[in-house]
Amino acid sequence: MSIDTYTNLKTTIANYLNRSDLTSYIPDFISLAETRLNNELRVREMEVIDTTTNTVSGTQDYSLPTNFIEAIYVLYKSDPYITLKYKSNFDFFSQLNSSVSSGIPYFFTIVGSKIYLGPKPDTATNLEIAHYKKITALSDSNATNDILTNYPNLYLYAALAESAPFIHQDERLTIWSSLYKESMQRANITSENGRTASHALQMSARSVV
Repeated sequence: MSIDTYTNLKTTIANYLNRSDLTSYIPDFISLAETRLNNELRVREMEVIDTTTNTVSGTQDYSLPTNFIEAIYVLYKSDPYITLKYKSNFDFFSQLNSSVSSGIPYFFTIVGSKIYLGPKPDTATNLEIAHYKKITALSDSNATNDILTNYPNLYLYAALAESAPFIHQDERLTIWSSLYKESMQRANITSENGRTASHALQMSARSVV
């Protein structure tokens, strides 16, 4: 059976567990698996570029995009564009708190659900936030997503690993966790390798006139 839908995933998990009394708990195992994947998986399918935030002169903090997990880059779209550098909370607020005069931002930090720019902008422009987003959770009304389509083994092994403590299968926890970690590492590496060409760069022949 292909693990390509929420229903098929639940059936496969039940087959692996070989238990008929866990049907009502399997959705919980999948939900816990998604929490684990959000914490540890970083693949291109989770990347998104958000351009909905517009800066306001004199305003330092802005809401992060919905389902934000982790920033990839933050671009202040002035002329020319500026790629903002991250500062730790302590360094940022020690050097670039709201009492500092407005100007062109060169730094950012994140606190809770807010992104702070430093110094605070002195003009209105667009902020481009590339980030990893949370996985769109599977459910009866959302049968699949990009992660299940491309990495079904991750969903399976993560859910099985989450099931082991619940059903007191300590000996299985090591097995499922090991398979999950191996699949996770492979997925992250494959995704990163996919950013570059698989062959050596070719030099163009120089024309002689």
